[in-house]
Amino acid sequence: MEAPAIKTVITRSLLVIALLIAGVYGMNFYKKHTRKSAIVSELRLLTTDSSFYRQFYAEDASKTLIRCIGLIGEAKSLGMEPSQAIDRALNVEKKYFGQEDPMKDASSSVGLIRSTLMNNFDNALKLGYKMDFRTVSAMKKGELPPIPSGPHSGDAAEVMAIIDPTLSPGIEKVVSNLAIRPPGTSKQPRSDVDSAAAKQLTRQLLDAEVIERDVAKRITNALSPER
Repeated sequence: MEAPAIKTVITRSLLVIALLIAGVYGMNFYKKHTRKSAIVSELRLLTTDSSFYRQFYAEDASKTLIRCIGLIGEAKSLGMEPSQAIDRALNVEKKYFGQEDPMKDASSSVGLIRSTLMNNFDNALKLGYKMDFRTVSAMKKGELPPIPSGPHSGDAAEVMAIIDPTLSPGIEKVVSNLAIRPPGTSKQPRSDVDSAAAKQLTRQLLDAEVIERDVAKRITNALSPER
């Protein structure tokens, strides 16, 4: 029996190598796709009304926010933009597909959840967090690790309430009332900008039917003392 021609051997070898590469690529693609779907499912559970607006404990609300940021960070590392991961979790893309502005007809509640997550993810990046494996792993447990770079390097950020809980007891259990801020922010006097943000959030919570009109009025009046 004649030995296979060198050209045939090379061709077959290249074919096998190509198949192996394609197999590895396909497996990696499948793993990424599967993980992306899992991330969206986890985000969906964390952004239900009961989870986002009606936590039993303030600590759980804080952990919910941090876990969401960790999941969004992991999604970004897999090639999924934060807005895409959030929209898929909130069923925005599927429900409003084809519209110029997919949020145009979304409910106030969905819009508030979306802005909360987008703003806090941006805050985390501005503070110096890198969405690497170590940071993402800690955040997915509901923990804020030390900031790796920037002015606050070595210190962990903090989660503070936008609307002071003394103005509305229980508001600290609402995830949309929480924001990731630089270390020590909660110990500083609230600025006019902080008051403006609290007023805006009060209107958004009212529109989303998280609080009632008399509560919104009480908060707004407290934030606008007579001079």
